[in-house]
Amino acid sequence: MSNIKIINMVIVLFVLLCLGTSGCSTYSTVRRPASENTINAPVDIVWVKTLEILPDERMTLKTVNKADYFIEAKKSITFWSFGDEVGIRLVPRGEKQTEMQFSAGTVWGWGDFGHEGRMVTDVFNRIKNAAEGAVANQTN
Repeated sequence: MSNIKIINMVIVLFVLLCLGTSGCSTYSTVRRPASENTINAPVDIVWVKTLEILPDERMTLKTVNKADYFIEAKKSITFWSFGDEVGIRLVPRGEKQTEMQFSAGTVWGWGDFGHEGRMVTDVFNRIKNAAEGAVANQTN
């Protein structure tokens, strides 16, 4: 093989590698103000509701560490997504509030076209509504 062909092959592989990895994306609630990540419920209620809701979202729990209020999960591949790696950390803010730090990133792919942001926001809102609803039911 000539040197020109080898150089061309290396360039093509490099461009494909760059294109393939440039689409990988992440989204995190850290991008939002802390007030938008606050759930008006004690951390233990948010913890229970999070563990209930994640499997309903087709997420397999990989790491569950209650001592640190940390969950790592993986969302399965679908037609719309190449799969997601998810990390959730709950931070108690007093006795009645919890901040959720929620991040998600594609396992691999050509970009998410906003999927990560929508998924994080939707799951966060489901957990928030369930946890705050549980608190409201306890007080009634």
